[in-house]
This record gives sequence, C-alpha cells and structure tokens, in this order.
Amino acid sequence: MPDGAVTGAPLQLTLVRHGATDWNGAGRWQGWSDTPLGAVGEAQAARLRPRLAGRSFDRAFSSDLARAARTAELSLPAGTPLTLDVRLRELHFGVFEGVTTDEVLGDDRYARWQLDPWGTPAPDGESLSQVGARLRDWAGELPGGRVIAFTHGAAIRALLCDLFAWPARPQPGYVLPFPYQLSHTSLTTLTRTGRGAGARWALVTYNDHAHLE
Repeated sequence: MPDGAVTGAPLQLTLVRHGATDWNGAGRWQGWSDTPLGAVGEAQAARLRPRLAGRSFDRAFSSDLARAARTAELSLPAGTPLTLDVRLRELHFGVFEGVTTDEVLGDDRYARWQLDPWGTPAPDGESLSQVGARLRDWAGELPGGRVIAFTHGAAIRALLCDLFAWPARPQPGYVLPFPYQLSHTSLTTLTRTGRGAGARWALVTYNDHAHLE
C-alpha cells in the first residue's frame, strides 16, 4: 500500500463526473441504464487527460456503469488500476429510466415524487438521500491518501448534500432538486481528516471544468 494510503492518513478525494452520452444530449434520464459514452464525452475525457497526467493517485475507482468506466479509461494514464464499485452508480430512476421531462409531466407518480425527491424514492427506484448515504458509506471506507473516483452528476451532488447539509429543494422544470450545476468531466475535490464519527470533511474545489473552456 502506498505510504499516503495508510489508515488514519488524511484523504484527498477527487470526484469526476463522467463524460456526456447521447442520452445526455437528448435530455433522457439515465440512472442505472448502462448507456455508452458518446463522441462528445470521449472528446471531453481526452481533454481531461492532460490535467490528470501531472497528478498522482494512490487508488482509482469508478462506477461500474460503462459511461463512467470509459471516462476513467480515456482520462487516466495508461495502465492505471481501476476498481469498479456499484455504490458509485447514479440515482436509480426506477420506472422513469430513459424518459425525458416532457414525457412525464402528466404522470401523477412523477408529480408525487417531485414533492420531495430527496426523501422519497422514485417509483421502483431510489431517493437521493439513499444515493448520498451509499456514497458516504463508500467514502467512509477509504483509508486515506490520494483517491480519484469517476461517478455521476446526481451522485456527486447527493454526496455533497449529505456531507455538508446543502439544501435539496425541488427545482421547477428540472428533475433533480439541485440548483448546483455540474459539468461533464468536471473535478470536485474533497478532503477528510479523521475517520468514522470524528471525520471532518472539507470542500476544496467544485465543478472545476477549466479543461473544457
């Protein structure tokens, strides 16, 4: 195990949202649907690669969904070991997987869910509080050191709301209760000192997408 990864060492965690897919372009909610990275997303990952080339990480993780794992493959140095973890998946939209907002505006189930998508699961799916909790459980197991993880837009924001008590209020016209924008392949960096109940988290950068500008 690298020296920086010893138990009890401070943790620096870099979270990367996957690159864009064709469903992103069409406004379709992907959730657990295993959609591939699109041409735009592959170009975004290629632009991220030089930024990551100058950084060292003790461990690299990814959601097991193809769009996240492919982003990792394209942006990390060749040969970097990558651990897939189902807890890094996106929100499970349940019966609303693959739909667009326009397609569900008249659905009573959607209207009820949108009253509190943080605390109420999507029909046959998850609530965002459940997503935040599973990402927090994953992050809490990390022993320390420098870690990078490729995951999803709602998942990252749900973790931040969980850790820092950010508000998650329904947003008119937007399925997620987040006013916080998050670009594809953006970098969000956290630090943690301590472990367990005594852990202290801090947000260092959010939505850093300078490589796309």
